[in-house]
Amino acid sequence: MDTIGLSQRIEEIELALAGTFPSPKAPAVSAWQEGATTYLTVSWVVGTGRDTTLDARCVASLKLPDAQIDRYAALDTNKRRIVQSRLKDLVRQHVDVMRAQPGAQDSCSVELEADDALFDVPDEPYETL
Repeated sequence: MDTIGLSQRIEEIELALAGTFPSPKAPAVSAWQEGATTYLTVSWVVGTGRDTTLDARCVASLKLPDAQIDRYAALDTNKRRIVQSRLKDLVRQHVDVMRAQPGAQDSCSVELEADDALFDVPDEPYETL
């Protein structure tokens, strides 16, 4: 797939991740590539006050090797939506575990990798993991 097409697919994942968590302010999403790996980061506010520089934020970083990005890009639209949902669930589960730990309810940071199985989407009827 061409560079523009891959950029669009990565942006799809970014937009999906942006809607993963409720936030009183717009979440920040970013993606960058280092070697054969794409990193996607979503940051959202979990607590805000009068001075917004002191907002409590959570950050989740997702590491996707090029092979996973290529598999995602090769899927049709419906299958990509399933993968997006799976990635959101993966991030949400890791963040929930992190925030359940003592003292981590208002701020957190988690880094994770997606399992290759998340990109396995059978033909209809679609199944989720």
